[in-house]
Amino acid sequence: TLIGTLLMAMAGAVLLIACLNLANMMLARGTARSKEIALRIALGASRWRIIRQLLCEGLLLAISGGVVGLIFSIWCDNLLLHSLTTLLNNVNFSFIVDLSPDAAVLAVTFLFCLLATVLFGLGPAVKATRTDLVNDLKQQVGEPARIGRFNRLFAPRHILVMAQIALSLMLLFAAGLFFRGALKAAGLNPGFVAAGDLIAEMDFTLVKQEPADARRDIFKIAQRARELPGVTAVGVATMLPYNNFTSSRRIMPTRATLSNDPKAPDPGATALYTASTPGYFDAIGVKILRGRDFTEAECQDRDGRRVAIIDEEMAKKLFPNEDAVGQHVRYTIPPKDGSPNDMEIIGVVGAHRHDVQNDTPRTRLFVPFAQGYSGDVVLHVRFNTLDRQKVAGMIPTLRSTLRQMDPNLPLLIMAPWVDLMERSVSLWIIRLGATLFGAFGAIALFLAVVGVYGVKAYVVACRTREIGIRIALGAHRKDVFALIMRQGAIQTALAVGVGLLLSLGAGRVLSQILYQVSPSDPFALICSSFLLSVAALLACFLPARRAMRVNPITALRME
Repeated sequence: TLIGTLLMAMAGAVLLIACLNLANMMLARGTARSKEIALRIALGASRWRIIRQLLCEGLLLAISGGVVGLIFSIWCDNLLLHSLTTLLNNVNFSFIVDLSPDAAVLAVTFLFCLLATVLFGLGPAVKATRTDLVNDLKQQVGEPARIGRFNRLFAPRHILVMAQIALSLMLLFAAGLFFRGALKAAGLNPGFVAAGDLIAEMDFTLVKQEPADARRDIFKIAQRARELPGVTAVGVATMLPYNNFTSSRRIMPTRATLSNDPKAPDPGATALYTASTPGYFDAIGVKILRGRDFTEAECQDRDGRRVAIIDEEMAKKLFPNEDAVGQHVRYTIPPKDGSPNDMEIIGVVGAHRHDVQNDTPRTRLFVPFAQGYSGDVVLHVRFNTLDRQKVAGMIPTLRSTLRQMDPNLPLLIMAPWVDLMERSVSLWIIRLGATLFGAFGAIALFLAVVGVYGVKAYVVACRTREIGIRIALGAHRKDVFALIMRQGAIQTALAVGVGLLLSLGAGRVLSQILYQVSPSDPFALICSSFLLSVAALLACFLPARRAMRVNPITALRME
């Protein structure tokens, strides 16, 4: 819900920027047509009739933009649907959805176009009809002489452009935050080595087989996989890191007691719960820091001695000042099957991630395979190469080997682990956020640049006579260029200042869905401000250069 609300807010901000552009365009057009409008009023035309004509012109522009936007949105919907379908197919999930526009979508699109015209076109239209007939009929080309320095900087059209710049900076900053998060997610050290590992997921709940028989078949499969050429380690587990499914248990030292006092410190900790076989840690590239791995006997005996392996983060939480190996832990909620609730810790492994959402890896608890078997298992086969293509090339060999053992093996997925990680839902969400907010930021930047360029070009055209007089009286052309650029720089600086405040506010709103990025990240703030400032000044450059090249003789002859 939060993400949907934020996306709607960003889309609304882009729409607002576009509407401000429309209002600016209509203001400029009304000013340029002031003599024509004054003449029509002098000849008997009513103000309402002229306002109605100007609104119709604005509505045509809005509808044209709405049609283009609707076509673009359909194309974007198809891209998003294709990406989502590919992602869900990787987790054996399918869905049917129809994103083609219906009557409601078309009606809402037209309604937005109508509202945009009325809200942002009515003001310029009314302003255009408030004419001073005598002055407007006598008006020569150029801005009225009564316009002062303050009005040149803060005329309504300039205020609208500054608002566009401020909103664009907010969207660019949001895009920068998500891009920073996506880069951090891509460069994150997961704590394991996915390269060189071939994954095969099997769900034995899909076949009619006793759990004990299924476990024996799984050990036979692991043994057969070890015999393949180039294999260095094989392991089986009930949970795959960077997958969407998790299981957790809460444990505490056996010697600790739970207090009824809610203010008392909690001696327990929650950990991701995984059942694994010998060789699993070697297969995923996680080091055993202290102690040992499970033995084959421990993993095959469901009723055997209760042992466990935890990661170093869990060891620090439960036993901060002593060695965890040899200590005993128990579940805070005893097992429902009545099995013993006391486990000896026989090993501590390095911390490794299960997902990318959390700033630090979640704590882990591993138990012997038979004691935590649930039917859905993942086979890890590590080869003596890290090359993805070579690992993928072993898929036919491994699949053939498994099919020879059991043609009805419930095999769901077989792929290099690196490929599965890149198609992770968590990473997809982070990348999608970066892409969507990046698109919003790019569109906002484009609209802001177009708005700045349009207004500056119009202002230079209106001031052509004034500029010609300045040059004729001895002003250097470089001074004329500096005059236009200085006004643009002042307006941009003020707009960026307002945009920075909006950006900081937007960062606080986005803080709940950002990934390992501060909501006031200075790098994103500086980069977005610099990019927008440079783009705005470049948009001022062409009109300023045109002003510098004004021919004073031609300018003085203009009516």
